[in-house]
This record gives sequence, C-alpha cells and structure tokens, in this order.
Amino acid sequence: MKDKITDAATVVLIRDGLQRWSVDRVAAEAGCAKGLIPYHHGSKKSLLAEVAATLQRQRQRRRLLALQSSGAEALDRLWQSLVDEVRSGEWAALAALSTEPGIPTPLDETAELSALGLAVGTALELPQLPTDGARLAGAALTGFQAALHAGAPEDAVREAYHRLWLAFLP
Repeated sequence: MKDKITDAATVVLIRDGLQRWSVDRVAAEAGCAKGLIPYHHGSKKSLLAEVAATLQRQRQRRRLLALQSSGAEALDRLWQSLVDEVRSGEWAALAALSTEPGIPTPLDETAELSALGLAVGTALELPQLPTDGARLAGAALTGFQAALHAGAPEDAVREAYHRLWLAFLP
C-alpha cells in the first residue's frame, strides 16, 4: 500500500501540480482511506520527499540508460529523455518540489554526478568527466529543461545542448 500511495502521489503531482496537490486527491487516486497516508508516510512532507526521491531515481535511470549507446546516438537519446520529461510534466513536478521548503533532496548528488560523468565519458569515448564537468553538465541539462518548459524554441535549445557536448571534446 505504501508504494501504491507513493505512485498515486506522483500521478497527482504531475497531473495537478504542487498547488493543487492534496492528501485527499492522493487518497482518491490510490483508492484508499485518507488515514492510510499518514499511517504509511507519516506526514505530507515525508510523502512529498518520497515522491521527489522516486522522480530523481527515475530521471537518473533514464539518463544513464540513454547514455548506454555511444556517440551521437547516446546524445540523441539523452536529449529525447530530457524532452520527454518536460512534456510529461515530470520535470515541472520535480522542479516544484525542489523549491518547496522542508522537502529534502534525498539522492546523493555526488554519486549521481559521478554516474553521469562516467556515463557521458563512456558514451563519448572520453575519460570520465571530472566532478566539476559533471556538475556543469547536470546543471546545463536542468537549464535546457527549464528553457523548454518556459517555451523556448526546441531547435534553439537543442543547438545549445549540442554545443555543450562539443565543449567537452578534446
């Protein structure tokens, strides 16, 4: 039931946004009594932290999966995963949670960046990106998604995306 509630909370957040997210809506989506939510998750903030962790894990898994290809194919697949996240509403949901007071960022950022740096290095046949390079790449990916979310022309954002990766080539 705990996972079902987390999944329902994620669906409600993506569909309705953080401002319209409520325990009542989550209970209705999960098909459970409202009292089961605090029983399984303790508090609204605790449930939202679990949703944030779930969205972050899914994002990391998609990015690493995209980068299992090599060269341009890997970069094209990574780009598509960024676009899909924005279109699905997952990016907006995670962005909203990241600005909500009291919702911790549960993933180990260093490990996440290290995995991204290794995957990019492997895909582009380069050494693993150093931590600063991986941090830059991660921040840039977030920036590209923010630009797409804000309505920037996709072609212009994609051009900037390709320029980022060219900067890493020797």
